[in-house]
Amino acid sequence: MKKLIPLCMVLAAAMPASAQKFSKNCIPTYTNSCSDGYNITKVVTTGGIQNISNSSTCGNTGTNYAYYSGSGNTLEVNAGATVTINITSVVPSNANGNINRIAFWVDWNRDDSFDNTNYLSSLYPEGELVTQQAQAPPGPFPSLTFTIPHFAKDGLTRMRIRCLSGRVKTPNSSNAPGDPINPCITNGPVISGETEDYDVIIHNPCLKIPTVTFSNTTSKGTDVNWINNGNERLLEYIVDQNPNDPGTGNYLLNPNTTSMHLPNSDIKHIKCNTTYYFHIRSICDTDSHSQATYTYGPWTTVSFTTPPCCDMPPVDINGITSTTALATWQPVTSVYAYEYAVGIAGEPAPTGGTRASVTALNLNGLDCGREYYFFIRALCNPTPSSDWSVDSFLTQPCLSVDNTPAMPAFSINAYPNPVHNTVTLSVMHGIKRSDATIQLTDISGKLLKTVTMTGDKLELDLKEVPAGLYLLHYTDGERSQVIKISKE
Repeated sequence: MKKLIPLCMVLAAAMPASAQKFSKNCIPTYTNSCSDGYNITKVVTTGGIQNISNSSTCGNTGTNYAYYSGSGNTLEVNAGATVTINITSVVPSNANGNINRIAFWVDWNRDDSFDNTNYLSSLYPEGELVTQQAQAPPGPFPSLTFTIPHFAKDGLTRMRIRCLSGRVKTPNSSNAPGDPINPCITNGPVISGETEDYDVIIHNPCLKIPTVTFSNTTSKGTDVNWINNGNERLLEYIVDQNPNDPGTGNYLLNPNTTSMHLPNSDIKHIKCNTTYYFHIRSICDTDSHSQATYTYGPWTTVSFTTPPCCDMPPVDINGITSTTALATWQPVTSVYAYEYAVGIAGEPAPTGGTRASVTALNLNGLDCGREYYFFIRALCNPTPSSDWSVDSFLTQPCLSVDNTPAMPAFSINAYPNPVHNTVTLSVMHGIKRSDATIQLTDISGKLLKTVTMTGDKLELDLKEVPAGLYLLHYTDGERSQVIKISKE
């Protein structure tokens, strides 16, 4: 604890640039006259644009209260600056070792009241009780120096200094003036004291976000990073294809946020070969307002352009026999090679494949009567690769010893594949004898949807399912089958 009597300490903060509106109910009173106790005789600050240098008497008769403003009685300071305040108090001739206590408040949030939460506490960084200390005479109360917080609101606010004394000998006595001292009322047992208020002008405007950068930009998204000013209550942002002011009512962010990846839950789609504009600004005052009337900083607008597209090659499977098929696909702009793979139901999606420079392939050595999946993707520059394009096909049935087709086993088919919004499941071979359960999972096996297939055909709505590869699991009382589908 710092000590107390002739010297005291620092303060500053923010309130509307209009007349002070502190209620008369927040003017403390004292039971004794000024001559009976510790009274403030001088207040001096240093470190401000404009500083206080005020020699005072004991305030108004009957209240021991004074409010000072104007030249020499106003502290003007920038947020982030450090200020020192020294307070001199008079020791009455009959002090006889009485406890003297002094406290300081600043209305940082300009709500016309003093919050009694300790500003110096790490748990309450926006508290307004800057310090409160007690000391038996004759020790001095030292000067104090601190930094004007970055959350202090821009404009005119008020600082309060209170000195009180009580007829006890030790600071830790239960009879010492109240701890913490209330900014508005007199805590007992108090025999005398004084309260002085001063104007404080804080310069802490809502500034433009100074820096926005992009990294890891691909044809599908980018990482955005920026630097905050420190006095934001919220951030507002939007991503669009328009360089002009986006107006209000956009997406809001926590003021501690300084980065994001696009696309995200707000901006769900980023296209290749497209210029986007990232707009962001500070919101520095949200109290008692709608979003339309918040206090905003200027927009910072920075653009990024995604690399050229690397489209999925549209693929068709034709010329299907019991052991061969022909895969063809359309050429893709900016491609330098293709990569393909052949799989069967139940296998995971490929992570790589075989390189090819042609747009048609003969698929040989296939098993008869089996469902296959053909995967093809484009390799481009500068975009590394497209997503996999996939098509499924069923080879012709196996032949019996007399060259007649063997009856194929029971199977179902899913089409179209790739899927846009709805996929149809249909019995392709055999007879379905009972109701079946259809389960949709992702490649990792996570269950996304379960439906019952009562007839030989079922339409499954996949509108809410993101693009990617999925597995449809068919199960009835006798059979099961897994079909791989691709959602575009």
